[in-house]
Amino acid sequence: MPSNYKRLGDYIHKVENRNRDLKVSNLVGLSMTKEFRVSTSNIVGTDMSVYKVVNKWQFSCDFMSVIRVHKFPVVLKTDDDPVLVSPAYTVFEVNDKKELNPEYLMMWFRRSEFDRYADFKCDSAIRGGFDWDALCDCMLPIPSIEKQQEIVREYNAIQNRIALNNQLICKLEETAQTIYKQWFVDFEDNKFEIRTLGDLCSLITDGKHGDSVDEINSGYYFISVKDIINGDIIYTNARQITKIDFEETHRRTDLKPGDILLTNAGTIGRMAIVKDFQETNRTTFQKSVAILKPKSDMSKTHYLYLLLKFHLNEIIELAGGSTQSNLLLGDLRNFEIKYPGFDFVTKIEEKVKPIFGMIGLKGIENRKLEELKELLLAKMTRVEN
Repeated sequence: MPSNYKRLGDYIHKVENRNRDLKVSNLVGLSMTKEFRVSTSNIVGTDMSVYKVVNKWQFSCDFMSVIRVHKFPVVLKTDDDPVLVSPAYTVFEVNDKKELNPEYLMMWFRRSEFDRYADFKCDSAIRGGFDWDALCDCMLPIPSIEKQQEIVREYNAIQNRIALNNQLICKLEETAQTIYKQWFVDFEDNKFEIRTLGDLCSLITDGKHGDSVDEINSGYYFISVKDIINGDIIYTNARQITKIDFEETHRRTDLKPGDILLTNAGTIGRMAIVKDFQETNRTTFQKSVAILKPKSDMSKTHYLYLLLKFHLNEIIELAGGSTQSNLLLGDLRNFEIKYPGFDFVTKIEEKVKPIFGMIGLKGIENRKLEELKELLLAKMTRVEN
């Protein structure tokens, strides 16, 4: 092992800062993408004074979930606003930021190899075998603080470019939605038919109702809500399953470029247009994702996408008005819309298609940037002072 590999426990310590004065009210959870997320816990009547406070440059992690999700849920707080996490979570920080940069350490935690290491350390016990002592016993390369800062700057530059692209994607989508709304309002004085989404689609279905067997690096993807981000499928942290389990569900979903994805459970309303990527014909879904296939003589991909966006709040209402409810496929198929006729649909499609072309290019750039991030994380094992 290279000489710059050090025991992590010599550089970190636990923090026990409880919310005794009840000054912090923002309760968050930890996502599988290693980010804070809005908590869905019912805290009515809960004693919030026992919850743990996480401040800037402190980490929060959940050791108990490792054996269940096969990842190490850990997040670094990087802004000034403190948050609350479950009393069951562990909060820790580095001893000296001049020796170990917290962002550098978080990069190490983001490596897929680290998740596999944590999963390997788990035993068959209910709570798993990866705990604080196991974390402290981890060995990682700790080069000079100058080298750490250089690596962090390179990583953040990539992250910032992805964020800028995502902002542009949002602006472009808003432009397309504005065009759709303007044309729809202009059409209000003309004739239209009442149709259902089922009329506009050759198929509306969802993913597998049940679990599948994981197989690392199988190349067969089992996508869930968490993987639908900013109008695209993000494969970085997606589950990979056995070929047999994939084929069982893929016979029904049969994903193709131009299909529309709509999350219909867990978090309702995330959407994506399926692109022509090499992963597409090896992708299927958990039941939390619905697939809508435009009917060629009734609808078009981008028209259907904008239509769903336009009616998204109403669609969420079908599930009881909460993004945390379940949207039934029957309700989705029977959802009524004002249909302007195929000629009008074609005109809208021609108008917005160049905009979605630009969105697609930015999405491809982001995929390349994500690959760069993974390469940078992989290179950390070979970093020298």
